[in-house]
Amino acid sequence: DKWIERSIRYPDISKEDLILRKDYWISSVACFLVIISLTLYFWIANPEFKILLTYGFFLTFIFLTYIVAGFIIHHNLKWLMFTNQVLIIISTFICILKLGGIPYSGGLIFVGFFVVLFSLDFHHTRNSIILFFIYIITLISAGVLHPYLTAPPEMTNSANIFLFVVNLIWISAFSFLFLLNFISQRVEIEHKEAVRLKECDEAKTKLYINITHEFRTPLTVILGMADLIRTKPKKWLKKGTHKIENNSKILLNLVNQILDLSKLQAGEMRVNKVQGDVVLYIRYLIELFHSMADEKGITLKYSPEPDHFLMDYDPEKLMHIISNLVSNAIKYTLPGGKVEVISKAVFNDISKFEIRVKDNGIGILKDQLPYIFDRFYRVESDHNHTTGEPGSGLGLALTLELTKLLEGKIHVESIYGKETEFIVSLPVTNNATLKEPAELSDIESNVSVFTHIYNKKSDLKKTSKQKNKPSLLIVEDSNDVIEYLHALLKPNYHVQVAFNGKEGWEKSLQLLPDIILTDIMMPEMDGIELLDKIKNDMRTSHIPVVILTAKADIASRLTGLERGADAYLAKPFHKKELKVQLKRLIKLRKKLQERYANIEYFKVSPDKNSKIEDSFIGKIREFMLTNLEEEINIKSLCIEVAMSKTQLYRKFNLLTDKTLFEYLQSLRLHHAKELLMTSNINVSEAAYQTGFKNISHFSKVFTKEFGVNPSKIKEQSLLS
Repeated sequence: DKWIERSIRYPDISKEDLILRKDYWISSVACFLVIISLTLYFWIANPEFKILLTYGFFLTFIFLTYIVAGFIIHHNLKWLMFTNQVLIIISTFICILKLGGIPYSGGLIFVGFFVVLFSLDFHHTRNSIILFFIYIITLISAGVLHPYLTAPPEMTNSANIFLFVVNLIWISAFSFLFLLNFISQRVEIEHKEAVRLKECDEAKTKLYINITHEFRTPLTVILGMADLIRTKPKKWLKKGTHKIENNSKILLNLVNQILDLSKLQAGEMRVNKVQGDVVLYIRYLIELFHSMADEKGITLKYSPEPDHFLMDYDPEKLMHIISNLVSNAIKYTLPGGKVEVISKAVFNDISKFEIRVKDNGIGILKDQLPYIFDRFYRVESDHNHTTGEPGSGLGLALTLELTKLLEGKIHVESIYGKETEFIVSLPVTNNATLKEPAELSDIESNVSVFTHIYNKKSDLKKTSKQKNKPSLLIVEDSNDVIEYLHALLKPNYHVQVAFNGKEGWEKSLQLLPDIILTDIMMPEMDGIELLDKIKNDMRTSHIPVVILTAKADIASRLTGLERGADAYLAKPFHKKELKVQLKRLIKLRKKLQERYANIEYFKVSPDKNSKIEDSFIGKIREFMLTNLEEEINIKSLCIEVAMSKTQLYRKFNLLTDKTLFEYLQSLRLHHAKELLMTSNINVSEAAYQTGFKNISHFSKVFTKEFGVNPSKIKEQSLLS
């Protein structure tokens, strides 16, 4: 089957045409083999039957013609199929007349009916109707002419019966196989339609999810800034209104892109070409992206060939195409990388103008290349967490449709991890009205929507850490969202900021904050990967993690909670809900501290979420109990729990609200009390066995811990 498809297919053939060519080619081969076998049989057994031999060789030639044509002609062969079917019916009619009419046709009268039946599989009702009428005409004509026909002497009754049986067998067999194939194709079509409807439904669901996702972050900033302006107008009026304006432009751009795509697909968008220096126009466009590239430390270069080129172009459509491609290239190129735009006039059979946008960024996986122009498609891989803010998935879809509208072509070439190149090819014409070169200021307002969202990282004022404030680490790549969260939570928390998942993980290890607030869609490392690292590392597993994200669908929410998120909030969020969630988790941390600080009643919790913390405290208790009489070797303890000294001290203090020394002293005192109450040793021996070298110091801290002197404890144990 693969060999047949490979042999008869041609470039750009549709799947339906390929199936049709293959079915007809296989049928032609099968008919050819049957007819040539029967013809050769009669040639050997009854050579005087020249009428059938001529008919057999003619049909053999007809089917052989299509078999050969299927290999040679790589275009539409439907005309050849129809011609062959007409010739089969007419040649069969002539043969029937030569054989003496319908009663002496040896079953050949059914050949025409089989041809009409077989044509139904080609999905051309008109052809089937024409063939049916031709067959009916031959049938009626054979009936009318029957009185004037004479059967040849070689058509005996036995020969006629034999031919009837043979022809009816192979025609019936072919009809049966055709019906099976016809039914199976209908079943397959119904199955494909069901799958298509399901995929369509899933695509719609994904579309709605992605649209809401893209709207949530700017809406979060707009609502947040409006709230800050209302509560503190003097401080936030200027900055807040600026951020509201920027994020409103982001929303407006999304809406415009959706509307433009709808117009394009409905055929309602018009092309407004002018004749001018397209190279100069592109140079102006690229100039506006230099600041955006500089902020990321990326080299942006434009290399035209030639330096000037006069042609027809649509300024607005070309601006959208180049802006989308260049902004994407900058977005998906790491700092220190390079983005180059190359334009070139190509003069072949058809003159065209090529625009190449090339970057040495992260690249695209080969299996994802066919889908990147799909509406709202975003690559779900490392692409999402190696660069800046993820795109909406609309830009490339709009770029493709605009390129088609300009009668051009666009394709992409990429080596994953190395480079990506988009090639736009536009036809060259010189029919439009000449126009003066556009001013840079005229273009800037249109391009600003592609560049204003890439602002520098917020320069947040560092707040000094206060003992009465819990520490909060915000991991978020949207500068506007960070600034709002910082302003909202600064009064109650010591706020630290990380601008991507990788930086968030490094700061989590360094700072061991009381709580972490993270987004999901981030560069370097996404929020889910960060969550996995935090919850599965003994150094950070105790830290509550709140996910604050635009991904509000139930699947994303369940994924976050299953991975160990302590809370999941969707943007735009209600500030009171966020504050309540953070406060609740801090309270739960206090209860956890009380549990781990309890020296006497520590037991392993059945809660799976406490497994790592219980193991951590259990290891430290066991290490301390084993070495009660000696000074604790901190270096050995660090090796035991696989942490640095700073991390050990910080995590232990967060879990117990005690220092290691305070906990060790309480553990020693409780063990000393147990020795005094259950054994015959005196106070001095109990002190020495639990690591105290000074008896008076032991007595002092024992009394402070239990409210009673160790001597009295011993007396009470003796009396009892």
